[in-house]
Amino acid sequence: MPIYNSFAVFLLLAISLVIASGFSLGAAMLVLGAVVLFRPNARRARLERDDWLLMAVLAGYFGVHMVLNLAHQAPGREYDAPLRFLLAIPALLLLRAFPLQAAALWNGAAVGAIGAGLLSLWQWLVLALERPGGSTNPIQYGNISVLLAMLAACALARAIQLRQSLPWKLLHAAGVLLGLAACLLSGSRGSWLALPFCALVAGWLLLRAGQGRLMLKLATSALVTIALLALLPNSPLTARMRLAVTEADQYARSANADSSVGARLEMLRVGLQLAPQHLLLGWGKEGMMQAKAQMVRDGLASPSIQEHTHLHNEYVDALVKYGLPGLLTVTALFLVPLGLFAARLRRSANREVRLASAAGVMLMLSYLVFGLTQAFLTHNNGVMMLGFLIAILWSLSQQQPVGTANTA
Repeated sequence: MPIYNSFAVFLLLAISLVIASGFSLGAAMLVLGAVVLFRPNARRARLERDDWLLMAVLAGYFGVHMVLNLAHQAPGREYDAPLRFLLAIPALLLLRAFPLQAAALWNGAAVGAIGAGLLSLWQWLVLALERPGGSTNPIQYGNISVLLAMLAACALARAIQLRQSLPWKLLHAAGVLLGLAACLLSGSRGSWLALPFCALVAGWLLLRAGQGRLMLKLATSALVTIALLALLPNSPLTARMRLAVTEADQYARSANADSSVGARLEMLRVGLQLAPQHLLLGWGKEGMMQAKAQMVRDGLASPSIQEHTHLHNEYVDALVKYGLPGLLTVTALFLVPLGLFAARLRRSANREVRLASAAGVMLMLSYLVFGLTQAFLTHNNGVMMLGFLIAILWSLSQQQPVGTANTA
């Protein structure tokens, strides 16, 4: 089973963006593999308090949304995204019972980031797409590219600490740079905001490992990559930043919501008006859509926001659709794992635990930032990547007792 689990995790990351819904294959393998836990005398991990707390958060997210969807008489499709977090629990139990090989995660992330970067460059240079996005939305593509680049950065730190051969170091370094390139080329400004937070954690990890010079080299390489992309003719980086400033100014001056930033600001305004009216249970998705449509008909909101099924802000969207319970569950989903990973990172002296915990911290920080401009949890790839990466990284952070010294 460890080899099976390792292969599933490798696939989940390696083909997550280069094949449509590529992440689903590895995730499905982990869920189906959990059937072995039902065998008589099957190996089971000894779960600790933090394991139960993490699983309670995942199950609680599904449970609260199930109850609220029933209250709003929502159609069956509205149960799909929350269900993915429930499915992450058997994957977590399987990985705790049969630990994967850590290299499967790190190498899979590097391969996935390289594939995402090369695909983005192909779509941008050859197909002349303004915003490369693979087979998904450029926003989601950019978000997942950041996650892959972040994991590849952890993989690079690991390769250096283990003194692996040059080809492995180059593989992971290429993953970092091409993952960042995919993110920048996607034009996903929300994912760009997560980069400084991930960089701070990665920099701290390298400093703690005594790799200050390497940190400076990587920081320089990343800055050079960003500068080159900014200086290229028709650069998507500078064009998107200038456009954001222009659109925000237009909304501030004349309430022009017929733009990407303008529509987001208008949805934020409308959401904050709707939320207080149904704080206990929320409007539900259909109720929110009807309320927005009524505001448009009454001339109280721009027609540009009417067809959007979410409010492009994770927190306001949860509050409007599901009231205070919805906001509390999404906040717990982000903050509880963040706290658990941070505690492991702070208290452990083991290399593999630190790497997995640091990656977990960056994962949760990224989703916290993504949520400011995108309701990522309303998308299949958003919930799948979060739920299963939490399970994978948490299982890796538990493979050595806290406080065990690194003897490598």
